[in-house]
Amino acid sequence: MRSTKIIPIGEFESLVLGDKWLIKADANYDYSRNDPSGLVLLDASQRRVGKVLDVLGNVNRPYILAESISDSTPPRKLFLEIPQRKHSKKNRR
Repeated sequence: MRSTKIIPIGEFESLVLGDKWLIKADANYDYSRNDPSGLVLLDASQRRVGKVLDVLGNVNRPYILAESISDSTPPRKLFLEIPQRKHSKKNRR
């Protein structure tokens, strides 16, 4: 099983383009260095509820466009599941 890191990413803002979610994202996360596109969104109970499609807006007020992977209503607070890299065997002793 792969280890993951869970960080708070933002709050649900509104439904756009029919069924996509617009999320007001946390400005403290470095989106240019760590692109969240394709990563999974979790609710407060750590259930997978969505997938990040793109980051929109400027650096000071970013928004995330996401799609739902469940039929439930979008939760208010969302978290990002970031898979951690395994350490290479080359550095082991």
